[in-house]
Amino acid sequence: MAEGTREAQVESAAATTVEMLITYTQKTGRTADPDAVRKQAAHVLSMEELDDSLLEDVILKVEHLRDISLDGFFIVPSEADAEGEPTAWQPTPSSPLLDRYLRYLGTDGWSPDSQIRLRRVTHRILARCGNPTTAGTWSRRGMVVGDVQSGKTTSYVSLICAAIDAGYRNIVVLGGRTNDLRHQTQERIDLGVTGIESSAVDVSKKHIGVGLLQQIRELTMLSLTSQDHVSGDRRNGGDFDSNRKSHNNISGTVVCIAVIKKHAKMIDNVAGWLANNGDLATEPLLLIDDEADDASINTKKPGQSPTAINGAIRAFLKRAGRSTYVAYTATPYANVMIDPTATGEKHGEDLFPRDFIALLTPPPTYFGARRFLKEQGVHPRTVVVPDAENWIAKTGAVGVLPESLREAIREFVLVSAVRRARRIRMGKERQHETMLVHASVRTGAHSQIDTLIQNEVDRLQAGWDYPVSSATGAPSVEEEFAETWRGLDARQDTALRVPWEEMREHITRVFANLRVETINGVTKAGLDYRRAKNEPLTVIAVGGTKLSRGLTLEGLTTSYHLRSSNQHDTLMQMCRWFGYRIGYEDLCRLHAQTKLLRAFTDIMESDEELRTELEDMTTLGATPLEFGIRIRTSPGMTITAPNKLRRGLTVRDALAGKTLEVTRTAMNDGTHNDEILQGLVSKLGAPVSTDATKKVWHGIPWETLQPSLGDFREMGSEISGLKGKIERAMSFVREAQRATPPRLRTWTVVLAGREQGEREDYGGMKIVRVQRTPSEEDAEALNFGAISDPSDEQLARGAGPGRTRGAVKSTRPREEGLLIIYPIVSMTSSDVKTSGVAISFPRDDELRKHNYVLNPVAQLQEQHL
Repeated sequence: MAEGTREAQVESAAATTVEMLITYTQKTGRTADPDAVRKQAAHVLSMEELDDSLLEDVILKVEHLRDISLDGFFIVPSEADAEGEPTAWQPTPSSPLLDRYLRYLGTDGWSPDSQIRLRRVTHRILARCGNPTTAGTWSRRGMVVGDVQSGKTTSYVSLICAAIDAGYRNIVVLGGRTNDLRHQTQERIDLGVTGIESSAVDVSKKHIGVGLLQQIRELTMLSLTSQDHVSGDRRNGGDFDSNRKSHNNISGTVVCIAVIKKHAKMIDNVAGWLANNGDLATEPLLLIDDEADDASINTKKPGQSPTAINGAIRAFLKRAGRSTYVAYTATPYANVMIDPTATGEKHGEDLFPRDFIALLTPPPTYFGARRFLKEQGVHPRTVVVPDAENWIAKTGAVGVLPESLREAIREFVLVSAVRRARRIRMGKERQHETMLVHASVRTGAHSQIDTLIQNEVDRLQAGWDYPVSSATGAPSVEEEFAETWRGLDARQDTALRVPWEEMREHITRVFANLRVETINGVTKAGLDYRRAKNEPLTVIAVGGTKLSRGLTLEGLTTSYHLRSSNQHDTLMQMCRWFGYRIGYEDLCRLHAQTKLLRAFTDIMESDEELRTELEDMTTLGATPLEFGIRIRTSPGMTITAPNKLRRGLTVRDALAGKTLEVTRTAMNDGTHNDEILQGLVSKLGAPVSTDATKKVWHGIPWETLQPSLGDFREMGSEISGLKGKIERAMSFVREAQRATPPRLRTWTVVLAGREQGEREDYGGMKIVRVQRTPSEEDAEALNFGAISDPSDEQLARGAGPGRTRGAVKSTRPREEGLLIIYPIVSMTSSDVKTSGVAISFPRDDELRKHNYVLNPVAQLQEQHL
């Protein structure tokens, strides 16, 4: 039995649990989900004879030890391109810079398990970039997609380290369009890659981050940019200075690293300097485009010169002899809509991610859209704002502070006090504490909101520190806090709960630290958490656009959000409240209006559908040039700005009440399809109908059908051979199963043959195959046109009579789908035996028809369905 204090017992049990989880991951190749973590922790407590009451504390500690780990799903390209050159290679196992960065993450709480996964994902991304040891000229285009605030920067810092280890010598990061974003990115590169404070006067004496662990003697890393005004052009805030004469005549093993704003002139300056001094034509270039859907997209009409930033990026890559461009974004909608065939003599090809798309998936500790909007439980994480409809006028004028915002401010003060009490219990220093107020895009309104909030904070502080009786009988400040506390206390995690008396003693200190900051392009202010003097920040951040993309708000717990948008990407990027909230997840809440919460939910579902589609595509071994992407839009909204959708096609799509017949397969896939459908039939058991021509099964779970349909090889496009109708059907089934109430979880399955002919065994059933003649002469394909019989629709459970398919479908219950399997013998000289399917959906008016935006590749494939 483990001995010592409660904290020591928790530490011991958590360490053992993490070791077992690492073993599990190594054996299975899978990361344990939250249920598995809980079961493993409970097992360890039993094994070490510890009290069950420690379970929640152990789980919390395990989550901290397994913090921000990243895993990935990949759209994997084929093994060779059109010229026969390999599209993937094996990065060297020896990777000192990456190893050093992983050790640095370990000092910040990352477990060995997390480090192993990050290394694996990094090498898989690098393997799809260009091989720096390959001679000649080459270029690669790829994209990495991650959730908002989920660790994308960690991913590309790791990729930069691994790329340098592999032989890349020119590294350029486009760090956003503002000084704040560029500065934040520069700081992460200094900490994780160079290990040197770039803004120090004597950089040889200022080691930070990885530089405190180890110096890599074999390389000289030259930072062409810095964190602030100490070095470089003061007007650029440490951005690239084209007059860096001290950096001339570099050669040998020097690695040039530049973190620059996404500005056309700055991109041209760096390209020119590297061409003159850094062997741009011969040394491999890695260009990381952070927030790649912002300003990098060419929004001009076909035939016009591209936009300045898009043209500058493309021209930069064109000048490089060997280059890899990797776009990083949480909202890839605009990027996948780029015309993959667009090119120009001056600027070269556009930025479509033709070679790979990597999808990063965050760990269970990530606090994202689903946990905010769907996993509400007894104590919801969202609060409806009922009283701010007319608070801010279109002119920017601001009225009296809404009571809902006053309530949110009180909540933030209490939450900050609770967090301080919890940190003291753990024997740890307090963390940054942030509240976000994002009520308007107009900078003129921000200063007014700032003043109103500051007045409210002053009122609360005065009433708390110097309580007096109210002459009007209004509640005292302490009574106001007590009322807010009742709701906050009710949703505290039981294992972490702090009582009123323990919490209240910290409120005075919270007020002493609390400041209100307006963050926008007018004030030029910034939130520099790392350089906060003496102690962490406690801040209410008021702003708009500047707070809605890329910028991380440390320790964000309380968000008051009113600003809306009709664009998916803009609204999703505003979600600064996503991230990692270890130890205080139960205290986080979003205050917003009903309409905005509904919009967030719709976008989340659309985003999940896109990501599921990308995950499903990983098994196809195809490039983004070979499969089309369809993105669902919400009512009254669009996925991105109209000028970014010039090559997208919006279509109306819903499969409720429709039948999809799979009629076209490759000739050499005919036998494969026949075998997998026979295998499916063999698993269904005894049919409820034993008619000579039709065998029928009712109530078959979708999980029984899904693997076989997933393996079915449909010829969806002449250029790709990818799934078409079946993939669309499976996507619709997923949507129907997520609906309320869920449907299409069970299915009727029909095996349909004909009356006359030779009966043969088909998955254990005796059946006569249907004879079909291909509708077109094609030595490579089998295309049978229409294969189903309308009368087969009446075999669905609950179906009534009707002369047409539509009439029958209107009588069917919406809960169950219909799959009809047709064993076919092709009436050709070779008499090929194969199988086709028809997938029939009942009418369901509650499943809304959605608009889908098809990218150019999907549009081409749509023509062949």
